[in-house]
Amino acid sequence: MRKIVVLLVFSLFFINVKAQVSYGDLAFGDYNMKINISTEKDSIYLVVTYTDSKNKLTDTPRMLIRLMDNSVISLEGKMMGVQSKSDGGVVISGVYVASNHFVSEARFPISIDEMQSFKHGLKKLRLNTSPKYHEKEWKRDKIGKKLYENYIKSSSNSFEDNF
Repeated sequence: MRKIVVLLVFSLFFINVKAQVSYGDLAFGDYNMKINISTEKDSIYLVVTYTDSKNKLTDTPRMLIRLMDNSVISLEGKMMGVQSKSDGGVVISGVYVASNHFVSEARFPISIDEMQSFKHGLKKLRLNTSPKYHEKEWKRDKIGKKLYENYIKSSSNSFEDNF
């Protein structure tokens, strides 16, 4: 019984600490996108890690975000790096299929007003990747409110807070 309680507390700790929003499914050869909030002094950044077997972020990353009220936020970022990784592969019907993918990371500065507009929800996201851009659309908000909550959590963890 004690092991179960310790395991439950341990798993709750990790669930609450997680400060990133992600979507996609790399297990089936598709993409995976992780978005973190980073605050440095008076600046806010969306840090995007994009993993895909075919596409990678361009050298001049751009992101378009459509909110639930149909307003659009356009962000221009800075490329942090691109890596080509291999997870080995699998044998399917006697044929070896390699599992190679790109991991791209970019940092997008975002204003406080733009970040606060995320609390109403995010409808669509477009990221310029090469050779074809990445686009994801949701009928209901899946990541906007989570990103806003992560922003609130990260902005309240300042070194000077409650000193």
